[in-house]
Amino acid sequence: MKKIFCLFIVLIFFSCQSNLTDKAQDPINKIVIGERYSITSAALAEDREVFISLPLNYKRNIHSYPIIIVMDAEYLFEITNSIVKIKTSRNEMPESIVVGIPNNTGKRSDMALELTKKDGRKFFGNNGGKSKDYLEFFRKELFPFLEKNYRVNSSNTIIGMSPTFGPVLEALWYEPNLFSGYIILAAELSLKTVSNKTVAEKVLTSLQDTLHTGASIYIGKAGKDMKRRPKEEAEAFFKLKQALDSTANYRIRYKVEILENEDHYGMSITGIQHGLETIYPIDLWDIPYRDFWNSEKPANAIKSFYNNLSKQYNFEIIPLEDSFYAAQTLLGTIRRLERQGRMKELKDVLNLAITYYPNSEKLINLTSGTKQTGNNGIK
Repeated sequence: MKKIFCLFIVLIFFSCQSNLTDKAQDPINKIVIGERYSITSAALAEDREVFISLPLNYKRNIHSYPIIIVMDAEYLFEITNSIVKIKTSRNEMPESIVVGIPNNTGKRSDMALELTKKDGRKFFGNNGGKSKDYLEFFRKELFPFLEKNYRVNSSNTIIGMSPTFGPVLEALWYEPNLFSGYIILAAELSLKTVSNKTVAEKVLTSLQDTLHTGASIYIGKAGKDMKRRPKEEAEAFFKLKQALDSTANYRIRYKVEILENEDHYGMSITGIQHGLETIYPIDLWDIPYRDFWNSEKPANAIKSFYNNLSKQYNFEIIPLEDSFYAAQTLLGTIRRLERQGRMKELKDVLNLAITYYPNSEKLINLTSGTKQTGNNGIK
């Protein structure tokens, strides 16, 4: 009888464990960071997957967003999306639509440039040579798809990592109107292209060209990679940076660097971060909210600053409505003005905020509250 009782207890225990496991495997809500599409591409003669991550409150808002294209999306999409999310929440860049191009067809090396070593051997073997096909894919298929289905503006950034920096450099060299921001990770500068010029020489020529006025480019390489490469590679990095410092078009933002103690793929986190900081540098994105709060007319100060910032980039950039534990936003400014008892200035900022975010329930409720309470505070 005792044995039967013990067996009964054991069965109950495993039954409970099974129920707990089933519940743990049945999520209440899934965490979703994006959407997946398949685009039939004539330019590439195959179906390509596309990952898309939208900014917070995209569906509620009405304005358009810049695009960030990231190659190797099966590896770099989540990294890029997280970096963009953090930087936008801290007022360090505009909210953006992140578009990932994964290598779902197993043809990653197709987009590599045909590069040759000093001894005449091909760097990527017999692979590569189809990077221009990807430019056609972007121009004729991907961008029209995005323009049809999403509110995108004219600002396009592209991120590529060896060997997927092929389309990035092809665009820089031959189609300067396709992108305004270029982030090249695990770059190779000393290798020769099919034109018999090195990558560094072609980059320098492009960045001296007036066609690239207003563009931004980041070129990064892991320090551990550099130690395994011939001395010509380090020399190419040094000479390109030196040449750009003296001859680059003054309206081009650029950064060429070696990331010490980083390896080939591990450098992607720092590289993407530094690349975005090259496009959106701190000297332009140091948003002076304390000056706004202390000005006689905070709403005018905010509007003027963002109008000037928008002119720098040739697309509309608007202040954040709110953010994660940050006062440097429109709602943060409203809260600050309320504490100061500056109700007239508060109403002006609230009216400005409504023009940027007309569908925001928070702002609409605040507007209703100020009408009901007059100058005696917000409900």
